Amino acid sequence: MKRQFTTYIICVLFVVGFIACGGDSEDDAPQQPTQPSTPSGGGEVIQIEIDYEAEEAAVREVFTLHAEAIETEDSKEFMAYWLKSESDDVFVAWDFWAGAFAKHIGWKTIEQAWLGIFQLRRGKMTVEYESISIAKNAKTATLRGGYQWAVSGTLVALLVKPNRDDGWKIKQVDYTSGKFGKQVEELTEPAYVNPPPEEE
Repeated sequence: MKRQFTTYIICVLFVVGFIACGGDSEDDAPQQPTQPSTPSGGGEVIQIEIDYEAEEAAVREVFTLHAEAIETEDSKEFMAYWLKSESDDVFVAWDFWAGAFAKHIGWKTIEQAWLGIFQLRRGKMTVEYESISIAKNAKTATLRGGYQWAVSGTLVALLVKPNRDDGWKIKQVDYTSGKFGKQVEELTEPAYVNPPPEEE
């Protein structure tokens, strides 16, 4: 009898303890931290404002400094403004050698071509700008203008900005006044043009 009573007490205590502690329900379970939700599409879209007038000024500066560096006849000076690439779409075209058309492709060849032409022509080069066009992303620009050197004529040039934080680099220049067909890849739908095209 005493043993049954003891067993009964142990069972009651066990049941009371179980009820007092309670089982873990979903409401009582510890909450896991939740990750912040993002809008569908991967996050916020950041709009970058482009100052096209400042980009135009930078394009003019680079091409002007390149023209001024030609007078030094130091390739370290003037080739610093060129895109350093051996790609087929990096070139200079001219007819400086007795009026014959020549197209020099790739950074190293362009450097050697300038050094070679200095045996025939040299002096101060100046440029007057007629128009500058800039692409929507401000990574590509074309310019047209006139140049005065040992000879004079008109030119078309393509400049690029490889990375947003990099400066503008010359990629293509045609000094032939267009006498030998279109050489430079001009922008077809620029976001910015100075002077603006006349309205029809």
